[in-house]
Amino acid sequence: MFDRLSVVQIDSVQAVTRSHYLPFFSRLGPYPRSRLDSLLHEAPRMGVEYWAHEAAYVAPATVHAFHRRRAEWFIRDYGQRDPEHGADFVALMEALVVELAEGPGTARALADRVPHSLPEHDRDHWGWNPSRTKSALEALFRAGRIACSGRTPQFERVYALSAHTHPELPAPDLVWGTADDPDLGIRPGPGRIRPGVTGLEDDAVSLVRLAGPALGIGTVDCFADYFRLPQATTRRAIEALTQSGELQEVSVDGVRAWRWHEAVAPRAVRATALLAPFDPLVFNRRRIRWLFGFDYRIEIYTPADRRRYGYYVMPFLHDEELRARVDVRAVRDEGTLRAAVHMEPGEDCGAAVQQELRELAGWLGLSEVEVLPPGQIC
Repeated sequence: MFDRLSVVQIDSVQAVTRSHYLPFFSRLGPYPRSRLDSLLHEAPRMGVEYWAHEAAYVAPATVHAFHRRRAEWFIRDYGQRDPEHGADFVALMEALVVELAEGPGTARALADRVPHSLPEHDRDHWGWNPSRTKSALEALFRAGRIACSGRTPQFERVYALSAHTHPELPAPDLVWGTADDPDLGIRPGPGRIRPGVTGLEDDAVSLVRLAGPALGIGTVDCFADYFRLPQATTRRAIEALTQSGELQEVSVDGVRAWRWHEAVAPRAVRATALLAPFDPLVFNRRRIRWLFGFDYRIEIYTPADRRRYGYYVMPFLHDEELRARVDVRAVRDEGTLRAAVHMEPGEDCGAAVQQELRELAGWLGLSEVEVLPPGQIC
């Protein structure tokens, strides 16, 4: 299943469970989460974490395709361009690489192992106060200089050298700018550095080739969004894969699209699943509006008094349609899975929804399912 999807998004929200567990449940039904943990966090890992969509698990070989993403880590100022402390921040980055040769660690642990005197950041718009050590590690992670070897129970990244995480991971030298301006990314100044400044591109042909079997059919936007590629780069990749015969141009109700050459067109689809907001079928909202006529938005970031359907809303797939929105919350201290079901107009699939909720509850180790009256949200 992981090979078929090629990317599984990670998110810290666990109203139900951590998001990367859910696509496998939606497609396979109940499975041992410990088995997925071992496949992702124990050698030989089938997947590693990188900024492949948002934070996501991908095959180690896939990380090689993100040439531009790694090389242009410096267009964001993690602290290396600070007029007063930038040089000390760069020294901290280099010291962390040396320390990680001795063994992996979280940002919290590495802050003790590599002390520094840099002033900490002001709180960001979430109210968090990220440490300078964390920022330096995130810069190194984006650059591919180090990797994430796992997550703690508190969902903190465990950082490690790339070679210690998986032998197939790239381990590039850390660059601070472009070939013509090697200090661009560490030169103090408020000016914005534009994406694409290196002239490099991610390997869009390889990435669209991975997205093809997962999507089956898609527009330029669908293929671009799967790995967050620029649309112009994606169009060139689609053209190359059309010429090779791997993609075939088609029309879907007048919309220009491309079909993966091995994608089948069944006469009927029989499927029932609750889909997480970060599921690869769901994370491109424009795509599900196009294919299913289903207008969906995640409401995690919507103020509570403005939510229409709830906090953690899972689309409900039944046969060939998305037929309901199900606001779901695991109330662990009560052993209860609480749900509010919002049917699409004209739909009546309550029995199928409740069966899926019972299966989800059992998989989560919860003994009860509580379905709220119509019109309520969890």
